[in-house]
Amino acid sequence: EKYGLEDLRLGDLVAIQNADHSYGRIYREGAISVGIVVHSDCVTSGHGPGVTTLFTSSNGKIIPKIAPDANIAKLLELRDDI
Repeated sequence: EKYGLEDLRLGDLVAIQNADHSYGRIYREGAISVGIVVHSDCVTSGHGPGVTTLFTSSNGKIIPKIAPDANIAKLLELRDDI
């Protein structure tokens, strides 16, 4: 709830702050990575939602914008109910 993850859907486009995915995944202050949610969290395994990275900026040149309908199925016109 702290980060508003309860409303995430498969296919949502998300921005991850302070995450540089240029060469693997590392914490880097000011970096931004953008990806698509590809699986849900798993309490048993102890991890959160899975994201496949689309692009990253190690120096923060990506400016995230909140858009409730930012979902790959909507962008590709596969669904219109999102």
